[in-house]
Amino acid sequence: MQCRDVRELLDAYLGDQLLVETTNDVVRHLETCPACRGELEGRRALRARLQSAFVSAVDLAPTPEFLKGLDTRLRGDSASLMTRRSWLRSWGAAAAAIVTAIAGGLFARSAARRSRLAELARNAAGDHQNCAIKFNLSERPLSLEEAARRYDAAFASFTSLTAPMGLPDGPVDLLERHSCVYEGHRFAHVVFRYRGHIVSLLVTGGTESIGSSPEMLPIDGALQVATFAAGRHLAFVVSDLSAEDIARFADAMVAPVVERLNNV
Repeated sequence: MQCRDVRELLDAYLGDQLLVETTNDVVRHLETCPACRGELEGRRALRARLQSAFVSAVDLAPTPEFLKGLDTRLRGDSASLMTRRSWLRSWGAAAAAIVTAIAGGLFARSAARRSRLAELARNAAGDHQNCAIKFNLSERPLSLEEAARRYDAAFASFTSLTAPMGLPDGPVDLLERHSCVYEGHRFAHVVFRYRGHIVSLLVTGGTESIGSSPEMLPIDGALQVATFAAGRHLAFVVSDLSAEDIARFADAMVAPVVERLNNV
């Protein structure tokens, strides 16, 4: 994609309205284009300010006088247009239609978010498999410092991340940390060994509303993936450990990851 094409799609990208294939094309372009990444961050900040301003704007809320006048006008019009009962039936039908439309829109947005989250989880699992296990990535990993300068300043915070303490059958060994790309998604990648298994912590940009409590995501194969949000990023913990062990490992990573990313 060219810059012009990407910038025409940025608002739809921020609203999770693109097909997975188109989203991947946009992400690949953003990986290599600082100007478009800057444009994306500017639009994301503007959207956040507009949403906050609208929600907190007292002047936009209906006044008691307006509501009272509206009720009076509706009652007066009902005599000439319809009976009170038929008006209520019509209003109920309209309200039901509105609720249905809103619910459908929310469901569609939720489904789009879940689809994107599942896609990111598959990419995180693929990165773990091809980087931490097989060393078979098509692009050479970068140091976290270099990736922070070129792509995402938050990656630099993981240079000081340590292995989690207090897990059963510990200790946990920290083996490697760098930044790598899989299927167009760039991650900060920290590799651990726990109970003889390789465990990857992979962090990438994302705005999905999933909270900071780890959530297990279903993927094909023997790998387990847990994810949680931290500021404007998503963290994925991937390994072939049991789901219980991965959930416990992810719980131990929440506090140090959130601490590093909430203020970025």
